[in-house]
Amino acid sequence: MIIQNDTFILSKRGWLPSMLVATFFLFFTMTTLHLFQFISGALLIALLLIYRNPERTTTINEANSILSSVDGVVLGVEDALIDEKMMKKITVLNGLWDVSMLRAPFDGVVEAYKVRHGISLPLYNPLSDTLNEKALLSFRAACGEEIFIEHMSDQSCFPIEVEAEEGQKMKEGSRYGFLAKGRTILYLPHNVTISIHPGSNVRAGESVIGQFA
Repeated sequence: MIIQNDTFILSKRGWLPSMLVATFFLFFTMTTLHLFQFISGALLIALLLIYRNPERTTTINEANSILSSVDGVVLGVEDALIDEKMMKKITVLNGLWDVSMLRAPFDGVVEAYKVRHGISLPLYNPLSDTLNEKALLSFRAACGEEIFIEHMSDQSCFPIEVEAEEGQKMKEGSRYGFLAKGRTILYLPHNVTISIHPGSNVRAGESVIGQFA
């Protein structure tokens, strides 16, 4: 099955800041203020990269596949005890120049979500887990299995955004939020077959990270 996502090439979140910076760039270009022209031009390019929203075509070979919800590099795959239940914990680091759009890992329902507003300390800071901005979501697949996803900001001036409602049905690969730079942890059922390893590069809505039993 092939799912085609049709959206603007630039996330709607980036329209206003990009237009403002583009206006300054044109102004400085006409006034020959070359230093400010260079700064505003570099900032415009950075914003276009951060807010880019590429088309993703997802080829799904099996209905029980779980896709990555974020672009980035896998930092770790391990077992974790969550609420007295053993689960698979996959940690993914999303860099500033990775695509920032978050995508649903499978066809399913948003069981719950919560966004905790906060600051954006470096992840190595011991206070980051307590003070940094964080989003928590749970998705339930058609097979009845539930996974949990945690997104946390890392030294970013861009807030985490989640566009979802409890009980909302989502198609695999559909967009549900924005994370410009941070860490994502996916908690999967312990009987899931993991398809990636530390060091793997994953793409939201495309890379299969595991399969339900």
